[in-house]
Amino acid sequence: MKNKQGNSKSPIKSSEIKRIRSKITISGDWWIGKTHVLLDMDGTLIDQPGALFHNLFAMGVLFRMRSFGSLTQLIKAAQKTKKILLSPHSFSTNEDAFFETLASELNTNRKKIERFMSKFFDSDYPFICLFLHSDPYARRLVDLLHASNRHITLATNAVFGRKEIELRLKASDLFLHDFDLVTSWDVMKTTKPNANFFDETLKKIGASPDNTVMIGNDPYYDLPAHTLGIQTLLVGNKLNLKDIVESLEENVKNNPRF
Repeated sequence: MKNKQGNSKSPIKSSEIKRIRSKITISGDWWIGKTHVLLDMDGTLIDQPGALFHNLFAMGVLFRMRSFGSLTQLIKAAQKTKKILLSPHSFSTNEDAFFETLASELNTNRKKIERFMSKFFDSDYPFICLFLHSDPYARRLVDLLHASNRHITLATNAVFGRKEIELRLKASDLFLHDFDLVTSWDVMKTTKPNANFFDETLKKIGASPDNTVMIGNDPYYDLPAHTLGIQTLLVGNKLNLKDIVESLEENVKNNPRF
């Protein structure tokens, strides 16, 4: 979903991305004063097999929705819905934006779309999620954040509901109750990569940028947090969850009463 939105902040420079990806600054003391942690899901807490997962999902939905219209109509409706969902909109939540727009584009009612999606996520989606891979340090990271009494937000892009998010989380032995807030589409009205997504999240958890950390893997979707002043760690070739876990272990060891 790489639909670029207007952002009042300037783009992140490649030199800044390189600096943020460095693990040199990640030590136990680095965590002092950082009370709130935002965790991305896809590519961070769980590994995805690239385009395979997204293609299986798209093909599954289109095949199942063929009773709603032709392939051309379905693709056009999906593109319009995606555009609305990823842009500033007037709906109360992203969930409303999705169902109301898709139903309108397919000239049907919202209840029919909701029933279809519910059946799809009960039957097909669990099978597709079998293609996801676990990160061996994801569970340990969340446990350490709890042990140090930090507030944890699952800051996944708000384009899915809680049921679908939990099905993906299980790949790394994680669950909705592991997080103080989950940015599912029923509680959010903004999406990544818009910086407003992170601003809305901060307001919901009562945090400020200077005491918050964002951990993600995608410069396009996750670095807008950095433009708000949120310390941002990007996992990749130079920094992985193991490095972050080790720094947290040092922090917990040296600050047992955090």
